[in-house]
Formats: sequence, structure tokens, C-alpha cells
Amino acid sequence: MEFQRRITSVITVVLITALLLYCGTLEINTAQPEEKEAAWYNRSDTIYFWYSDERMTDYINKAAVSFGEENNVHVLPMLITLDNYLEAVNEASIENNQLPDAYILGHESLEMATLTGLAVPIDDPDNVCSSDNFSEAALNAVTYSGELVGYPLVYDTCALVYNEDYLHDWANQKALAILKGEGESFVDGEYFEEIIISDDDKTDDESSEDAADETSGEQAESQESSEPEKEAEYDDLPEDEQIRLLTMKTEEVYTGAIPETLNELLTIADSYSAPAGVDGVMSWDVSDIMYNFWIIGDVVNLGGPSGDDKEHLVFNNQDTVNCLLRYQYLHHFFNIDSSLASYDKVLQDFIDGKMIFTIASVDSVERLREAKEDGSLSHEYGFTRIPIVDEGTMCRSMSMTEVVAINGYSEKKDIANAFARYITCDFASELYPRTGQAACNIHANEGYEGLDVFDAEYADSVPLPKIIELENFWMELEALFARVWDGEDVASQLQELEETVNLFFTRN
Repeated sequence: MEFQRRITSVITVVLITALLLYCGTLEINTAQPEEKEAAWYNRSDTIYFWYSDERMTDYINKAAVSFGEENNVHVLPMLITLDNYLEAVNEASIENNQLPDAYILGHESLEMATLTGLAVPIDDPDNVCSSDNFSEAALNAVTYSGELVGYPLVYDTCALVYNEDYLHDWANQKALAILKGEGESFVDGEYFEEIIISDDDKTDDESSEDAADETSGEQAESQESSEPEKEAEYDDLPEDEQIRLLTMKTEEVYTGAIPETLNELLTIADSYSAPAGVDGVMSWDVSDIMYNFWIIGDVVNLGGPSGDDKEHLVFNNQDTVNCLLRYQYLHHFFNIDSSLASYDKVLQDFIDGKMIFTIASVDSVERLREAKEDGSLSHEYGFTRIPIVDEGTMCRSMSMTEVVAINGYSEKKDIANAFARYITCDFASELYPRTGQAACNIHANEGYEGLDVFDAEYADSVPLPKIIELENFWMELEALFARVWDGEDVASQLQELEETVNLFFTRN
């Protein structure tokens, strides 16, 4: 009972605050307070809308006012910041105590919400929740058991951020080496060839010999094709001609400098003579699964496309082993200390010009823009897709999606559905400027530099699974990555994770 009284108290206080703010907003936006007040009381319906992220307050309040005026209804937003948020939704719904008619929650909780009646299939007669407005990843995030049980609102995922100035400097170094006939160190290498099992039918000796022959041939061909006919004469040319040739060659090299594969990224790291003040070519938060998952995203299956199918759980296979071995190799290559590389520190180091590359989430778009405006970031920068693992293995980042669910206990599902459509479609273009978060709606992020890259990453991403038994899976997977990073045997770690996951299902 104490828990119930606490919930009721919190809800009452928040409701009163939201109601006052809502009325205040209406008064500010009108020249005739008396008429507006009368319109407020004359509205026929009221719905309650819950959310848990304070950053959404301005957006939701504005949407509630706009939607309410257009449809002659009341929408009362309520910020609920309890750890057991879904439990609070359930308590209010069962007791019919100002229950949320619609609310925002993480898509990974949709199985629990659906099975308890707290989320029901949406009523979408105009088919706005479709590929016309949302990517497949967004639609998968709100799909459970073959039905759409929510509207996609906000997503988060990862992309690669690069320092344009340093990358251009590397291109200049490579261009000069090519013109002088000294470009050998810039030839792409096969950095992972000794640890990857590429063909089970070959013996180790045969695989090594074939790989060595192929790499040798590729290097010779690449080196031969990159050498201009008169490279030996470069030093004898007049200075202005040297400058002209170097400028042209630098721009040519820079055009293809942004790495599309891990090998290309490591080639840059291996050959760049970085200026003073650069601590390393690349760093990222290796302690957070959000910034690590991309390397195995294409070779695991975590519940099928929608993450709700218990019959499709595949993560302990040879492809995953190979990808994690590459991940382990990156530790030796970049020498990143996981205890020091927190996300905030890494992003600040990038702002300070201490590296060329990092992996960041959507919030970096606004943080880097602000740093550029206040002068703390002095170099140019850009966003691009995370490099693919190799020709046969794509990079697929993890994604998290916040969705709007319709409460099955609500008696006003029609209005709740209409408001959910409104904030995820009609009003979605206001989301990023008011919250700094990326909208799932594919039309909403246009015009914001950098978000197009995250949109593309999100479209190919792997959503967190909705399966209740996998609630703790991500913590276990994050711990596995930490042990692999520190040198533990990959195959045995995956086997232990598989046994742990089997226990999750056995206990339930």
C-alpha cells in the first residue's frame, strides 16, 4: 500500500503541475484569455499522456496544445520519472487512477506491455505507420507477434565521426609519397588475415599460403597502379608545379579517404604521421555495448527482424567468433584502456583534436555543433557510416527506439491513437529542434547536418529484442565484450553466454 500511495502522490503532484503549465501555455498564446478559458472548459474529452524523459517536456507540451486546439480535446502530459515506469502504468491502469491513455516507452518493453494489456494494436486507418513515413527498423521496433502495437517516435544508434582536417592531412601525406614514389606504407593490408577462418575446407597452411599470395598480388597491383609515370622527377620540378601536382593529388586521395571497411581504417591508422597533440588515431567507449555491437550485428539473430521470436536466437557461431576476434585485434591495434575511455571523455577528446575517428550516438550532432559555435572545436568534422567488417560482413549498429503505445485499459483509445499519430507524424519535424533527439519519421530530420547519416545507420540497425527472458541479455553481452577486449578466449566466452541465456528461459 505504501508503494501505491507513493505512486498516487507523485501522479497527483505531476498532474497538477502539468495542468497549470498547460493552462499557462494557453493563456500565453492568446490575446483573449476569457474566450480561451471558456474554450478549455467546453472541450468534451480529456486524455492523459505519460512520458519519462524530461527532455521531451517542451515537445510534448507544444504538441498537446496544438493537437488539443485542432481537435477540441484536452491532452494532459505527465512526466513520470520512476525506475519502475511500466509498473506504475500498470498500477494506474488497474486502479483506473488517472491512467495514461497513451504513453512513451522503450520498444524492448513492448512484449511485457502487450501481454499485460498495456499496449494494444494501433488503430491506423490512414496507414501512416508504414514505409511511407518510417524505416523498416522503426516498423520492426513497434511490431510484436506480427502486429503494430505502437508508433515509432525517437531512435538512438551510432555512427563514425571523423576529423576532416586530420584526414585531409593524411591524404596530403599519401599524395606526396605517391608523387615521390614512396607510397608503399599506404598500401592496404589484410590486418585480420591471421585470425580469420575464411574456408573450413582448407588446412591452416593452405589458407595462410593463399592469403599471403593474394595479399602480395593485391599489394603489388595497388602499388603499381598508384605510381605515376614520372614520379621520380617530382623533386626536380619547379616549386609552383610541385604545389599544383600535390594539391591535385591530395584532393584525389581525399575523395576516397573516408574508410568504408575496417581494413581501410586501419591502413590510415597504420600510415598516418600524426601531428603533436594527437593521442591516437581512434578511440571509443569500449565499455558500452551501444558502441561495440556493430561488429557482430550482421552475424547474430536476436529474435528475428522484430526481436520477438524465441525460435530465432543465434549468436554463438563461427561468424560471431571471427568478428569478436577482430574486435580483440582492435584492442592490440589502438591500445584503448576501457577504464579510461568513457563516452563523454572520448567525445571531449575528439572536440579537443586528440584523434581522427570516434564512434558516437545521435547526441553528438548537437554537442559538436555547440562546440563549433563556441570555439572549443576548432577543426572541421563529419559523420559517416561505421565501416563494414569486410566484403561479406556488414556493420549493423544497435538501435533503441522510444515508441508511443496505446493503453488497452483506456476508454478513449480513438483520441489516444489520434494523438500518437500526431506526435509521431504531423508534429515530428519539431522533435529534433525541441529535444535534440532524432525522430523515427523519415521526413522529420531533413535539414539537420549529420542526422542523415544516423538515419541511414538506424535503417540498417538491430533493435533490442522484446523477449522478456532476454531482459538481462545486454548486460551479459556487454560483460562478454569486456572480457574479450581484455584477452579472454572468444569461443569459450560465447559458450558461457549461450549457457546463461538457456538458464534465462529455463527459469521462466
